[in-house]
Amino acid sequence: MIASLQISAQTPTFITPKEIELLLCCARTDISIETAAKIRELLKAEIDWNYLLKIATWHKVQPLLYWSLKNTCPDEVPQNILNNLYSDWQKSTFNNLFLSHKLINILHLLGSNGIPVIPFKGPVLATSAYGNLSLRKFGDLDILVKKHDIPKVTELLIFEQYQQEECLTGTQDELQQVFCQYSFLSNDGNVCIDLHWELTPTYFPFKPDFDSLWKRLQPVSLADTKILELSPEDAVLHLCVHGCKDLWQRLSWICDIAQLIQANPQIQWLTILERAKKQDCERMLLLGLFLAQDIQAFNLPEEIEQAIHKTPIINSLATEVRERLFSQIDEPPDVFERSFWSWRLTFHFRIMENFRQRVLLCLFIFRFALTPKDKDYVFLPLPSWLSGLYYLVRPVRLLGIFGLTPLKRFLEWGYEYHQNRKSG
Repeated sequence: MIASLQISAQTPTFITPKEIELLLCCARTDISIETAAKIRELLKAEIDWNYLLKIATWHKVQPLLYWSLKNTCPDEVPQNILNNLYSDWQKSTFNNLFLSHKLINILHLLGSNGIPVIPFKGPVLATSAYGNLSLRKFGDLDILVKKHDIPKVTELLIFEQYQQEECLTGTQDELQQVFCQYSFLSNDGNVCIDLHWELTPTYFPFKPDFDSLWKRLQPVSLADTKILELSPEDAVLHLCVHGCKDLWQRLSWICDIAQLIQANPQIQWLTILERAKKQDCERMLLLGLFLAQDIQAFNLPEEIEQAIHKTPIINSLATEVRERLFSQIDEPPDVFERSFWSWRLTFHFRIMENFRQRVLLCLFIFRFALTPKDKDYVFLPLPSWLSGLYYLVRPVRLLGIFGLTPLKRFLEWGYEYHQNRKSG
């Protein structure tokens, strides 16, 4: 029998500066009496408000910070800070409402043309997980369609004054095929649509069949309009995989999982585990749930706890995520870029569960690394008849930026992994 979800008032298990601890206490919709007391206690100390606003902005949780401070102890917050947070919250709310109506229009457009579509993240997640469209910050609209419908959807979006993102290089289109999405921007630049035919890139696991997802869709009310969204089980699994794909750079992604779980106490945990195993992404699921539990402070069902305990690498990966979650904000751009790509190699390699996934990952890394990008063309303009030289310019430019550190770290990890396998 699945244990019921219990919300806890405990604080996160890792040591943080008071600004980060305050942000973690505020980054939720349900503030318990104990958490409210903790917020008041933290506010008695000298808070670096500029730093707090900086990390809240980076992690896209300003709406939650404002909401929690306003509803617990507004008199203990400097008025100018509260005003700034209110102004940002108001702008974000208007933008969310605007994008929500745009999404509804697009869903109606595609539906009237007989094209099945699944909206995810964005306004749909804000409504279903947070229960309030104003509490989750988002800037684009994600929709999933069948691959054979892409040409028709593209035609309809262009007719509606959306333009497909242009690339300077022909190889960029190949990479879009790898990432399984096209981006469209409205002519006025106010709406960005990410059109997907898979939920993850080709080299990443979690490739659920569209028809299966469609059969499990559930209704939700968005701006007084009934639409269909992913089932809670599919949504939780996707959010965990998405977070791993993008290295858990944002606290908001962890909040999304916690909020979605707390908003759906009827979640079928065994079903999620079974789907994760079938899709070869059980580690990703467990890591996402572990982070949500640790940072948002609630108890997971016993079966999930046992699965996490049986997978020792989860704790190691979670420790790395927590250490990087806030440290990367103050890194210089060049240092951040070098460390980010270096860590991406090893993190993705460890989170993969089988040899086939690791081979696909390695092939993608080398292909992506050596494929000329827009910046290479800007760095050294060449006539079209010499465009083949960009395959030589690219590695030289990468060596100048990153050196051999990413490759060295990847090879070191590969050796350690091989030795651990040999030792059993």
